[in-house]
Amino acid sequence: YLIENKIKLNEEKSRFIDPLTSLKNRNYLNDNLSYWEDNKVYPQAVVVIDLNNISIINDTKGHEEGDRQIKSAASILIKTQRENSEIIRTDGNEFLIYLVGYEENQIVTYVNKLMKEFKSLPYEYGASMGYFMITSESTTIDDAINEALIKMRENKGE
Repeated sequence: YLIENKIKLNEEKSRFIDPLTSLKNRNYLNDNLSYWEDNKVYPQAVVVIDLNNISIINDTKGHEEGDRQIKSAASILIKTQRENSEIIRTDGNEFLIYLVGYEENQIVTYVNKLMKEFKSLPYEYGASMGYFMITSESTTIDDAINEALIKMRENKGE
């Protein structure tokens, strides 16, 4: 019985943990959106990060090196993680950070710090980032994610 429970816990854990980075994954995000939506502590922020040129690294140096870039980015995110925040690897080279209780100027400082830290990745392509503030229940988490993605894509174009 204990072994069965342990297996179930491991399956449950592996459902929510990205094997490459040990960060939470998209399943975790999808399962927590409604919980975050119910949170009435403001401000909240969503930061979206897209590592630049992962496909170039994969194509020219091999997938191991692409993975190394992704793992290095994850460890920067873990090392710089703020209290009351969640870090999720949403896709191959994309991450999402959900933060609660930070003013916009604090989020800007945090994003700038991340941009600077990401310049020290094994391949110095850095990342594109965008964020969006949620200041009342009139903004859904989905809206904030979409707005942050738009800003991130605008920043990618710079």
